[in-house]
Amino acid sequence: MDYSGRYRPVRPLVPADDYNHPVEPHPFFNESRYVHLVDGAQGIGGWFRVGQRANQGHGEMTACLYLPDGRVGFAFARPQGVDPARAAAGGLRFEIDEPFRRRRLVYDGPLHLLPRGHLLEDPRTAFQAHPARPCRVELALTSVIPAHGGELLGDDGQPWDEGEGRHFARAHYDQSLRGEGRITIGDEHWTLRGHGLMDHSWGPRIWQAIPWYRWFPCTFGDDFAMCLLVVRQADGSLLHTGFLYEGGAGLVHVHTLSLASRYDAHGYPTGFSLRCTDERGRHHVIEGETVNAVPCRHVRKLDDGRTDRTRIMESLTRYRCGERIGWGLAEYMDHVDAQGRFEGIAAGW
Repeated sequence: MDYSGRYRPVRPLVPADDYNHPVEPHPFFNESRYVHLVDGAQGIGGWFRVGQRANQGHGEMTACLYLPDGRVGFAFARPQGVDPARAAAGGLRFEIDEPFRRRRLVYDGPLHLLPRGHLLEDPRTAFQAHPARPCRVELALTSVIPAHGGELLGDDGQPWDEGEGRHFARAHYDQSLRGEGRITIGDEHWTLRGHGLMDHSWGPRIWQAIPWYRWFPCTFGDDFAMCLLVVRQADGSLLHTGFLYEGGAGLVHVHTLSLASRYDAHGYPTGFSLRCTDERGRHHVIEGETVNAVPCRHVRKLDDGRTDRTRIMESLTRYRCGERIGWGLAEYMDHVDAQGRFEGIAAGW
């Protein structure tokens, strides 16, 4: 998952990588896109994901909106049938006007409007108590920095085989962006303009392949962005990686991170203090404050009948770095161990 070339060769991105890729034979082959966009001035934002599981015969769609009064809009679908050529599922679609430059997102479908995101600990009950309303989201997205990432390669120059059961993100990129658009939920309407990030992955994906990660994407503006990651890998090693973008300096890799997370009594992240050193030797201190959060679950049945599950906390977050204030997401993924503990929290992260 490190795309700086420190540990593995990396195939650089080409324009075709902004589109869908040929389906590979692995049963867990996944092609997914994620975008978030936040209008910090209004305190409104959201994230959207399409995943295509062609060899399992279904797609995945999630739409999540954080509204200024604290409510959360949420929709999830797993429609049968996959068109490998399109980034679309369950009423959500991504369209490319110019590779790595200009894209559009449209969601047209139902959305459950919840008074609190924490209700998604029991989504069935939450959805029954809060029937879905019609929703339409239209966003125009323009990249503000080059895409960071590529495809990890083996020593033979072919796509890297992470090892059975360890597949997660062999090919991936992140790209900061700005965007604007309109949200309609029932008879409520908002327009928004802000910054965010595009994430695109392809290759086999098993959510339980790694114990935990902490992901911090924030685009402060057209001239300053970051995307930082701490991962506990399947072999137990700890990976620090990511990038910073500062105006004319371009993309700069980050190799050293320290993180102190804060949690409430329920194990929900409330904020963090993050320090990093980039490849130029420059030090950065980032403070994050959770504004709203939703828990998302991924469950997999094992051959022996046990349930293997993860929880991903998707937190709308206010960032501060020096004098700059920015808005983004903070994503805390925890694999639940045999004792029912969230591994990253138990490890002190």
